[in-house]
Amino acid sequence: MRGFALALVVVFHVVGNGRVSGGIDVFLAVTGFLFTQSLLRRMVERGRIDARSHYLRLARRLLPPLVTVTLAVAVAAVVVLPSTQWHQLSRELVASVLYYENWELIASQLTYDAAGPASSPLQHIWSLSVQGQFHLLWPALIALTVWGARRAGVPARAATIAVVATVLAGSMAYAVHLTGTNQEVAYLHTGTRMWELALGGLAGLLLADVRLPRGWRIGLGWVGLVMISTAGLVFDGARDFPGPAALWPIGGLILVLAAGTTGARWSADALLATRPLRFVADISYSLYLWHWPVLVLFLAYLDRERVGARGAVVVLTVSVLLAWATKVLVEDRVNGVAHRLPGRAPVSSRWVLVGAGATALVFATSAAGHEVRQSVAVAQLQSGAVSQPGAAALAADPDLSGAPVVSVLDSLVPSLEAIRSDKPGIYEHGCIQDVADEPAFDAVLVCDPDPAQGPPRVVMTGGSHVQQWWTAMHLIAVKHGWELVVVEKNGCQLGADRDPTYSSQSCRRWNTEAFGVIVDLEPDVVLTLGSTTRNRVERTPDFFVDVWRDLGDHGVPVLAIRDTVRLVERAPDCIAEHGPDAIRCGTVRAEVLDEHYLEDVDVPDNVTPLDMTPYLCTSTHCPAIVGGVIVYRDASHVTSTYMHTLAPYLEQELLTQAPWLFERD
Repeated sequence: MRGFALALVVVFHVVGNGRVSGGIDVFLAVTGFLFTQSLLRRMVERGRIDARSHYLRLARRLLPPLVTVTLAVAVAAVVVLPSTQWHQLSRELVASVLYYENWELIASQLTYDAAGPASSPLQHIWSLSVQGQFHLLWPALIALTVWGARRAGVPARAATIAVVATVLAGSMAYAVHLTGTNQEVAYLHTGTRMWELALGGLAGLLLADVRLPRGWRIGLGWVGLVMISTAGLVFDGARDFPGPAALWPIGGLILVLAAGTTGARWSADALLATRPLRFVADISYSLYLWHWPVLVLFLAYLDRERVGARGAVVVLTVSVLLAWATKVLVEDRVNGVAHRLPGRAPVSSRWVLVGAGATALVFATSAAGHEVRQSVAVAQLQSGAVSQPGAAALAADPDLSGAPVVSVLDSLVPSLEAIRSDKPGIYEHGCIQDVADEPAFDAVLVCDPDPAQGPPRVVMTGGSHVQQWWTAMHLIAVKHGWELVVVEKNGCQLGADRDPTYSSQSCRRWNTEAFGVIVDLEPDVVLTLGSTTRNRVERTPDFFVDVWRDLGDHGVPVLAIRDTVRLVERAPDCIAEHGPDAIRCGTVRAEVLDEHYLEDVDVPDNVTPLDMTPYLCTSTHCPAIVGGVIVYRDASHVTSTYMHTLAPYLEQELLTQAPWLFERD
């Protein structure tokens, strides 16, 4: 069953187009099923759990393949992945070997505009980390339960059932809560996954007393296998798990386990015992370890979004071959020493731990080196000095025909090491609402770092593509004494509640309250988006115009700033891979921007359009580098450094288009 579940995971990852199979949930439940019974039996029979021997055996079985794969990923990443991704990967290499990858992903990958790659080659290790943490905690829980039961004169098995059921209920309640408030964190969280392991353990404790007729067991086996196989089709596991929906695949597992071995020729257990599935089961652990990095690195090497039919065959074939080789040459050899020479088992396990520790130390040293280089680069960045002209190059030469071409990476600003931190300073105040589509992130937050300044009061709102202008606006506001207020939820445009097809439910709920909050602030002007380039197609949605008009009804002027382009790939990654190629790493202007911008839009009288495109793009291209400054810190957001160079030209545009803002100077 464990092999069948992990095979489902592999197939869905390769050809499932983002669907979640439910195999991980089955995998975790099987672990709980086997481990809980084993621990209870040892406590009852021996009166104790030999933790030292347990962890040495576990290390000997799990660590050699894991270390092998992480070392291979580290080498392959240097060849295949751009250097901008090495820092995050080095952190995940350490986290994977030390079994806290799920927490590393929560800390580094689940934020809006995350710094790391969209798909880490080690992302899948999160489930093994949850299992590793379970193996660390569960022996102590079972040992304490049996010890307490003996002291209280209660049967050990009954006490264990009660404790495991309590863990199940508590974890399930937490999973329901967190899945409803922050599903992305819930998906990776050990506390929300513990109920799946506990349910497997409870099933193992209770099924021993179940006796069903053979015909019933044959039927239950097939029903269970169908439930497991169809979980990824029935549910959107990436959104619904680990909530109650995960009971579908785990319930299927329990039915298969309840069916047991029927001996019937056409039973589900007969299918699971066939040679091909037994082979998959034998290599399942190594196959799980290999398939995801092979898939991610294959896509990165070929610069593709999907593998396609032929690519899927290649990825599956390579993964199976690597898994088989790892099973034979690594797993079997390490465990063979222990089995042939029982007295050498602890010694071999210790050497495994030493090897894993040394590997983790190497990875940690690499991660620390990246951290130091990044800290130095960020410190230089925060000094505020911009050594390159940036937007001034476009201002002086609109087509950059005579501008010098930067050919050395070291001369670019911001540096690739620091670019992930080159964000508007407003984010440091912690008052930008999270993008998450959860009720916990509906509240409207107001950022007002300099309330003593003003009037005028300028309110910025409309998502991160408005807030990327904060650096330039802040420089202007400080110079002229304006009060600059930010009301934002990441990824959420003002007025999006008027179009239910455009945004998330949380964004719509946020908007319902945000409009009133903005009006109550009595702003002298609202700076928001005049268009959106979402999906790399520029348009001005009707609800933009509607909300502008409604603001006008409240006497609020609007500055509608044209959106910036979105690139095909992250500019820093492209520059790291191909060098400072401004054109290749940018985009053709006409591919994204509409040459008839606002011509067919009934712009209300209270709206002043702002178009800063001439300071970001030539007449034909929107380069990734202008005047020695990297324009984009990812695939769509302008670096704070470039905004610093663009501020004088934004000020000129405001003086021309909205001179009344400067009348109080």
